[in-house]
Amino acid sequence: MSAAPVIPRSTCRLFGAIKALGTMKNTVILVHGPKGCVYHIAYILGMRGDRPPRIYSTCLDEQDVIFGAEQKLVAAIEDLDRTLSPELIAVLSCCASGIIGEDVASAVRSASVSARALAIDSGGFEGDHSGGYTDTLATIAATLTGTSGSVDPCSVNLLGVLRSGPDLTEMKRLLSSVGVTTGTVLTAGAGLQDLKRAGDAALNLVLCENSGLGAAEVLKARFGTPFRIIDLPIGRRATDRFLSAVLQGLGREYTRPHVVSEPPRIPADMRIALFSGPARAIAFSAFLSGLNCPPRLIILDVIPPSPERVYRAAGPDSEVLIMPGYQEIEDHLDRAGINLILGGLLERPFAAERNIPSIDVMHGSQATFGYSGEENLVRRIRAAVSRSVQD
Repeated sequence: MSAAPVIPRSTCRLFGAIKALGTMKNTVILVHGPKGCVYHIAYILGMRGDRPPRIYSTCLDEQDVIFGAEQKLVAAIEDLDRTLSPELIAVLSCCASGIIGEDVASAVRSASVSARALAIDSGGFEGDHSGGYTDTLATIAATLTGTSGSVDPCSVNLLGVLRSGPDLTEMKRLLSSVGVTTGTVLTAGAGLQDLKRAGDAALNLVLCENSGLGAAEVLKARFGTPFRIIDLPIGRRATDRFLSAVLQGLGREYTRPHVVSEPPRIPADMRIALFSGPARAIAFSAFLSGLNCPPRLIILDVIPPSPERVYRAAGPDSEVLIMPGYQEIEDHLDRAGINLILGGLLERPFAAERNIPSIDVMHGSQATFGYSGEENLVRRIRAAVSRSVQD
């Protein structure tokens, strides 16, 4: 293993667990660890445009690390239950509590609470944020989901959706427009009552393979629910494919609505770099290719479960880098002559150093799904290009 220092471009398992739990209803998150872990994750979520949940910490100090703090954890769980009356208390380990061998699961079992309490192993040394997403959703699917015993033939669950916002709203609207009901969402906006009906859906849609596939496999084993890995509906063509695939999975046919408007266009000379996870890389590559402007460079922040899907969507004119180092990214940006970056906050310095525009397409505050999402994306790209020319 190389001892060379790196500039990290991914974060820890704890972040993934908190992100996966952060938009669930009536849920309290308690991290058994030092206060810094919670402060910095909440700060990052706020900077990214999320509405960070109230994340509590047991604030382990030097004495706790030396002598242990499981009783302190039990008391914290009981205090949160008494004062906040949540439906669910998710108790997370971190690096510090993992290193000293704190038994978080035992503390959860010992606590006398009215809420459902769930222990999640999320020590940062044990994996990255992607693993935190995956294991947290799989744990929820294995322990909190249920069924009424009756399957709704027109209902689907959405797996691997970790944030509420305009895209989730639009996806539900699109499904409703073809007579499909959205059942349980893992995890954005879900509560315990939603989870108890997860087994009633006729089909599970895996929107993000990295975070949702494990949960889909658990739900299939528990309730026999089939699942489909499905591309995000970014752009009109992808929206039609999305609806067609959903209805096909439910044994129905899709009739494409008549669209009068002309397809939108963006400047053909754009040389775009796309920074994202695999699911959005696939969807955005297809979207941009449909506008005759495929991305020249794709940088993935995690290893994709199905690399061939990414390469196929990227096409022959795109170069794909999987978890590259900082200097490698800079070299490829310059070599490809990139003049627009689609990504998130972490990519802004790359854009600023090259005096090129950057558009945040990662963090859910802007619509990207469906026909309206396509119009919004094209409008933002045109505006960014226009500002760049003026500068």
